[in-house]
Amino acid sequence: MAIWQAEIKELGKLYESLKGQFPDLEKELKQLIRNEDANVIMLYSRRCLEVIITNLCECELKRDRKTEPLKGIIDKLQKEGKVPSHIISSMHGLNELSTYGAHPKDFDPEQIKPVLVNLDIIIKWYLKYKETGTKNKVKPVEEIRQEIKSTEDVKKIIRIPKKRLIGLVSGLILFIVVVFAVLFITKIIGADKQIKELEKSIAVLPFINDSPSDSTTYFVNGVMEEILNNLQKIKDFRILSRTSTERYRGTDIPAIPEIAKKLGVNYIVEGSGQKYGSTFRLRVQLIAANKERHLWAESYEKEIKETKDIFNIQNQIAQAIASQLKAIITPQEKQLIEKPPTKNLDAYNLYLQGRFFINKRTNEGFNKSIEYFEKAVAADPVYALAYAGLADAYFLLAFYNQTLKAESYARSKEYALRALSIDKNLAEAHTVLGGILTWNDWKWEDARKELQLAVELNPKFVTGHSYYSELLDILRENTEARKQIKLALEIDPYFPTLHVLSALYFLHEGKFKESMDGFKISQELYPGRNVYWDYFWNYIMLGDDIKALDAAEQALLRGDSLAVKYAGLLKDVYNKSGIKGAWTLLLEFNLKQSTPNPLVLASTYTGMDKKEEALNWLEKALENRSIQLPRINNDPLYESLRSEPRFQAIIKKMGLSEYARKE
Repeated sequence: MAIWQAEIKELGKLYESLKGQFPDLEKELKQLIRNEDANVIMLYSRRCLEVIITNLCECELKRDRKTEPLKGIIDKLQKEGKVPSHIISSMHGLNELSTYGAHPKDFDPEQIKPVLVNLDIIIKWYLKYKETGTKNKVKPVEEIRQEIKSTEDVKKIIRIPKKRLIGLVSGLILFIVVVFAVLFITKIIGADKQIKELEKSIAVLPFINDSPSDSTTYFVNGVMEEILNNLQKIKDFRILSRTSTERYRGTDIPAIPEIAKKLGVNYIVEGSGQKYGSTFRLRVQLIAANKERHLWAESYEKEIKETKDIFNIQNQIAQAIASQLKAIITPQEKQLIEKPPTKNLDAYNLYLQGRFFINKRTNEGFNKSIEYFEKAVAADPVYALAYAGLADAYFLLAFYNQTLKAESYARSKEYALRALSIDKNLAEAHTVLGGILTWNDWKWEDARKELQLAVELNPKFVTGHSYYSELLDILRENTEARKQIKLALEIDPYFPTLHVLSALYFLHEGKFKESMDGFKISQELYPGRNVYWDYFWNYIMLGDDIKALDAAEQALLRGDSLAVKYAGLLKDVYNKSGIKGAWTLLLEFNLKQSTPNPLVLASTYTGMDKKEEALNWLEKALENRSIQLPRINNDPLYESLRSEPRFQAIIKKMGLSEYARKE
């Protein structure tokens, strides 16, 4: 327990007593009492003092503070006798000590206690000052005369005839109503957004490659991603993930306000870069989206001789944006931003090329990225991010391909552990390891530990939240799964896969309309996706056979020639043989696939209420370790099989018995 807990507790009581009276002071005090980091406590102590001093400057010295140092204002307040001398002493003490909070090695934690004690004294005095300060002042003669005149006017009003008085009151009410209506319409009142300061939400648009050759696109993209990653390390920001802004790459893009509205952000960062030889030129600007107002812009040109040359530019940009938006960067965040991932320039270039190819999300891209990541770790054997990149690429290859699955998972795990041996706080490596433990090893609690740690280390890493939500869904922890997927969607609202997962969880929760809405959004974002099979299963769960068959027909029409042929047969078979005939036709279609999917066949037989056949195919899926098999633990389609010993044996072999529904 921190040695200053008692002082924090006292300030907590003060915070509770404020009750909305002093919002600026409340805001800073709230951050202080909820934090345990020594530097941050010093920082917010000083900010509380700044709020009080700024107000005293306006009230007592009758002028704006502007950029005047706190010490100067405190001295002025003392000279003019505006503040008691013992409070002045506390102000000077707090101001001098709290300054060291910005320098982690330059103060002793013992010094936090006197800072908090002084702050407690100052705030208590300030509250009393605000409550009684104006009551005890002697009123000027003119002010007293004005009050007497006002009293006489009131007396005259009282003597106004009743009819006229009613007319005056009615007119006054009408006037007030009109004024409030105008204020509401113009959003001066009645809108929370006018009261609160704008949320520091930012989208970083894809940077334009100004180089004549596309061969340097990877470098410009990589710089953009690193700037985005640095901004994500600042807790005060909400930063959208790259995949949500990637849709705005190119020249034919909407205006900034329209982009911001669609993405749900208040600020846009855009830039362009050019690499020629070893020289890099970059221009970046920050835009307030509502009025397309440019808040900050900077151009950089640098010969890149070593990695710090490019990292320094990226760091400067993140910190300049934070300064413009008055975001707080804690010492820990600053350290993370300034920490170079590698000192080897060749390794860094190779790593950026690996990220470029892995982002293509194709088998060819995964394999190409592996080539570059391997070259990166050869150039720098302690490059943790490059090992994490290798782990990620092999994991995705294994997840999407049955062939060489065991070998790919083994290599992925090897590289994830290697990355963590170099940097134990690397969220990317913990995330991949959590994915392996979920989908390949079926070690559920080990997976939970890794994924929990990943989202704690980097709360804005969308993949961490995504993988964690999938684990929680398998374990039937629906509320927590929903929470994690919502967090992922806040970071990356235009990533189709996240909407697919969200829709799947709605299906598992029995919320079928919401499920179909989610699948529809995923298709809008990725038109190539055939959502009609998803609709089919939703309608099956609802017991609506007609709509289910319509969905199946649409799904088949969007398939290959064999699927189109069966689509033409579906309605005729249903008209002749009913729903049983339609199920038989769908079964025949699935069996004719070049590589029948055991889980698809298991679900089809379940729909036909043929339990033995369904269990046969589930056992086949277990034998093959089908990647999606663990999902059956939370899939309502298999409710009719849960009491079957063979089904329970499958659940047990996956280690899911303690997470299964108890019959």
